[in-house]
Amino acid sequence: MFLRIRKLFLLLILTVSIVYWMLLLNFKIKNLHTRKLDFLESNYTFRDFQNSTCSESRNFVFIKCMKCATETMGTILRRFGYIRDLNFVLPIKRNLYLGWPFPLEQTDVKPSSFGYNILMEHSIYTPNVSNKFMPNNTKYISIIRSPWEHLKSAFNYFDLGGVVGVPNRSYTNFLENIEFYSNKYVSHESRINRMCIADGFRISKNLMSHCLGMPLGFPLGTKDIGNNTHEIEEYITKIDREFSLIMIADHFTESLVMLKRTMCWKFKDILYHYSNVGNYKSAETKDIRPEGRYLEIHKNWSAADYLLFNHFNKTFWNKVKREGPGFVEEVEHFRLIQMLVERFCFVENNWSLPESVLQVPGSRFEAAFNVTGEDCVLMSTYMLPMLWARYYEKEGLEPEGKAETPPERGCSI
Repeated sequence: MFLRIRKLFLLLILTVSIVYWMLLLNFKIKNLHTRKLDFLESNYTFRDFQNSTCSESRNFVFIKCMKCATETMGTILRRFGYIRDLNFVLPIKRNLYLGWPFPLEQTDVKPSSFGYNILMEHSIYTPNVSNKFMPNNTKYISIIRSPWEHLKSAFNYFDLGGVVGVPNRSYTNFLENIEFYSNKYVSHESRINRMCIADGFRISKNLMSHCLGMPLGFPLGTKDIGNNTHEIEEYITKIDREFSLIMIADHFTESLVMLKRTMCWKFKDILYHYSNVGNYKSAETKDIRPEGRYLEIHKNWSAADYLLFNHFNKTFWNKVKREGPGFVEEVEHFRLIQMLVERFCFVENNWSLPESVLQVPGSRFEAAFNVTGEDCVLMSTYMLPMLWARYYEKEGLEPEGKAETPPERGCSI
């Protein structure tokens, strides 16, 4: 009897919670329509991008630091280029990566008769190669995240514990023996259980710094500055000079609005639907906080990534400060637009009705615009095969079949 009452009580709490959040969601969405007046009457000063003379940036390289919301970003960027019929740097054959985790080489790229506008599939920042075929006005952008959360995500996604036999796939046990398990993971004997990861490449150590081209001893025999704080800081300063924006995945909405302003894009260009979000296999991995002995272990292990993140997290918020109070208003406005679009697309399921139209009201930041069911589809579609199909059509080539053997560099489908 007691258990039955307890279950009924828990069910009641759950029902009340659901109703509360539904009411809150509806309130926020209705509030979007009234906030147009708030923006118009506000005394805030900020750059008026709607009337700005800046022109839309269409030539860019996006370095996808693995497990930093990069597939969600990838969908945004593919959609941006696809609807404008821009030319993408695509991997050779049916490869998924542009040589990653090896430095980019020209031979990793499908040749094009029309030049390139966008490089955004997984690659290592290798400017001496990419600068040879990208336009002179190309902007470089990337995204990183808290190293602690980054390792948790990589540990879960790549099943590091399962591949190397960590008891119970325990995250803390992995950290306690991180060098031993990392050595085991990169060994040739473990390759059959790894997902497209080359022998000798450490997923668990300074992965973001590696993606941004920092010399860390991979491939074997190349320079390694991983234990030299001065050289790491010099390299980070170099990245700061060469990149227009390093986004912070932990502050995704703010990062997207900063991207919009940096690239002179529109709200519609940065709408998103989360892609490739990992479901944690272990509550321990999901919930463990960055503190105490385990945090110190990881800081010592991935020192370059902590220096990288601390630097660009600071510079990002310095950028936000320079944008003025209007930036915060624009972020809040975009949150409401995103919520409205999410409901239209994936709660009301208008993605299945291509001709359905959502009218998003205008604001001080931007004129009104429409979102269609077709836009919803593009927000939630893995578009690389579509880019391949358009490439073959433009170039007048026959599509390539699936490779009989896995590529030496990266993945293939």
